Amino acid sequence: MIAAIGCSSSDKTPTPKNESNSSPEPTAKSISPTQIPTPKVVPTAVDTVSEPDPTATSIPEPTSIPAPTATTAPKATVEPTATPIPTATATATPTVAPLTNVYNHHGFTVELDQDSSFASSNLSVVGWTESEPSDTQGLLTFTYNGADVVIFWQPHNGDSPQTTVDMTYQLQQLSKPDLNFVPLSQGDLAVDGTYGRFTGFLTSDAEGENASGGLIGAWTCADSSTQLSLTAMGPDSTALQIRFDRLTSGFSCATN
Repeated sequence: MIAAIGCSSSDKTPTPKNESNSSPEPTAKSISPTQIPTPKVVPTAVDTVSEPDPTATSIPEPTSIPAPTATTAPKATVEPTATPIPTATATATPTVAPLTNVYNHHGFTVELDQDSSFASSNLSVVGWTESEPSDTQGLLTFTYNGADVVIFWQPHNGDSPQTTVDMTYQLQQLSKPDLNFVPLSQGDLAVDGTYGRFTGFLTSDAEGENASGGLIGAWTCADSSTQLSLTAMGPDSTALQIRFDRLTSGFSCATN
C-alpha cells in the first residue's frame, strides 16, 4: 500500500512543474538587470518635457506692447484744445464802459454836460504821489469843450484850501516857464457843501501875445479826508468860467 501511494504521487506531481516554479526565480533575477536601463529612459522623458518650456518662453511676445505708446500721443493733442479756453479779453471790455459824461472812480465823482463824454476827452489817469492812482492820490487830466482841465487829489495834511490854491499856482508856473503869469482876483468856493477857495490868472508868451486864462479851485472832502485841486485853462474867458462852474457844481465827494 505504501509503495502504490508513492508511485501515484510521482505521476500526479511531476518534477518539471516544480522546476518551472523554481525557474521564474532566476528569470526574475535576470529581469531586474534588463529593466535597469529602462529608468534611464525616464529622465529622457523629463528632458522632453523641459523642451517645450523654452518654446513657451519664446511665445510671450511683449514686443507688441509698444503699440499702446501710440495711444498716449493723442493726449498731447487734447492739451492745446484747453489753451484757447482762457479768453480773458472779455474782462478788459468792461473798463471802457464807464467812459460816459460821469467819472465815478477813486472816491469822488466828476460830471460833464450831457452832450460831453470822457470817452472823447483825451482822459488820462495816473499816480500823483505814487506810481498808480488810488482813492487817496492821483492825477486826472482831460479836455472839456475847449478847456484843459487838471485835477489832482492827495491825503489832507492840514493845509487850508488857500494853501492848496497857492501851491497849484506855483506848479503851473514851474510847468510853463516860457509863459508869463499874472494873478487875478480870488475868493471863496463851495463844492458839494464843502468850503473851498479859488483864484484866477492870465498867461501870455514872451512877447505878451497869445493870452489865455485859468481858474484854480481847491477844497477838502471831509469824509475821505482827501484834498483836491482843480485847474481849468483856456483862451475864451467866458467859456472857461462856464466850464469851471460846471465842474465844481457837478463834483461830488462820493461815488454813486
